[in-house]
Amino acid sequence: MPADGACRAVRTLAVLGVLASCASGPALRDGSYRDPDQGWTIAAPAGAWTRAAAEGADLALRRDDGVAMSVTSRCEGVSAPPELLARQLGPGFAQPHAREALEIAGAPAFAQRFEIERAGRALLIKTVTRATPRCVQDFVLVTPAGKSDAEAVFDAWLASFEEPR
Repeated sequence: MPADGACRAVRTLAVLGVLASCASGPALRDGSYRDPDQGWTIAAPAGAWTRAAAEGADLALRRDDGVAMSVTSRCEGVSAPPELLARQLGPGFAQPHAREALEIAGAPAFAQRFEIERAGRALLIKTVTRATPRCVQDFVLVTPAGKSDAEAVFDAWLASFEEPR
């Protein structure tokens, strides 16, 4: 799968249009999803979430209230700082309202928050890009504005991410 910025931006936007339930990709076992190819795990988020399909995403989840989140992971030898890679996830949006460097599972990551309007709805989009010399993961949250718990659930979900050592 191509790793260029345009494709990554399309995957980000695909989360906005999360599709029907899907059973492929990481399997849920003992409260965590495990990717069979790359071996990473991430906890099932708190609350009532349904598996969904989003173009290019390894794992996409949604709630009935319009909140969706996903993780896309690729190991194509991409070597760049997460801040640079994260910029490719926002084309077509306004400038991010917040940007922050952080660490996820011992690797550098970079978060961005966007507030946009789509089809008359105010949305908050948060992207987090985690980069290691081996792999890059993009995490995306899309939530209608005002869903006060969505970002906290997303942040807890991110904190549960583990990569095999």
